[in-house]
Amino acid sequence: MNNTIKELQPIIDYLASVVADPFPRYIFKKEILLEMPTVADIEVIHASKWYKQLADEQWDDGSWGRFHSQDSKATKKQKFVTTENALGRARQLSLTKDDPVIEKCIKKMERYVSGEETWTDNIEMHKDKGKGHLFCRPYMTAAVINTFDSNNPLIKPLRDNALESIVKAFATGFFDENVWAEDVREYRVPSIAGTGMYGIMLLQNSNCMDDTLQRQYIDYIWNGKSGIYYVSSMPPADKRHLEDKRFFEWFSSLELLSGFSLFPEFMKDGILLHLINEVGRLMTEEISISPSYNVRYCESWRDKSACKKDMILRILRVLVKC
Repeated sequence: MNNTIKELQPIIDYLASVVADPFPRYIFKKEILLEMPTVADIEVIHASKWYKQLADEQWDDGSWGRFHSQDSKATKKQKFVTTENALGRARQLSLTKDDPVIEKCIKKMERYVSGEETWTDNIEMHKDKGKGHLFCRPYMTAAVINTFDSNNPLIKPLRDNALESIVKAFATGFFDENVWAEDVREYRVPSIAGTGMYGIMLLQNSNCMDDTLQRQYIDYIWNGKSGIYYVSSMPPADKRHLEDKRFFEWFSSLELLSGFSLFPEFMKDGILLHLINEVGRLMTEEISISPSYNVRYCESWRDKSACKKDMILRILRVLVKC
């Protein structure tokens, strides 16, 4: 870790000299410098463009409307078409469970997990007339809660249940898809709780796996040719360059996996150095980054310089976890 920080110091120094907007400053201080944001820091981001966008569209019940699927017939048009969409943006902005908009939404999601309420989304019928979809809903919701509050007691039983089937599937040291499929067919575990996006979200940041199982789990995903369902269609191990139109798709898979304690082991197999080099190129070369694919931290996100700074900060947020 100390050697990694030394390698990252030029990037850290560069960003320290150029970050100016509310959220870039907040994220840089909180995640890169590891300094606790002050009350003043929070007040500044709460007054910012991106926070107001989230807060202004939040419904009185804590949601942003439907949870997972867009309501194409909604009379009121929103920037955030689902609650998941809004919370994904909140994660990009490094908002925590204690932030008012997140705290309010977690209370709503807890009612989904406990069964007191259910989503207002249409039921996806599939071949089992919606049984599998309804079975998935609490797990999908718990996965989202876990990205903000991994110690939430309501999600632990669902995580433990998913983990039980994962342990069975990896009993031989390799992922047995037939064992997993059997548990899914018997409704012991939902299909989304395995090695796809929701399974990763549910299991990360929780220390629920021993190192052997976690290594097997990440290795299966890291080298999986089909990528991570809902996120990417390529293996995380398949390095991409900034000019590649699929760079952001690939990098999103690294962001997702960075919540595991053994993530640095996998990054050190060439990808860590690759990303450091890519950031170096961003700092010294004219590389075009499409603002339509990049995150938006700076408020003037269409500006080329702002777009570059946003991309460097986005990559650095992953690199400091190595």
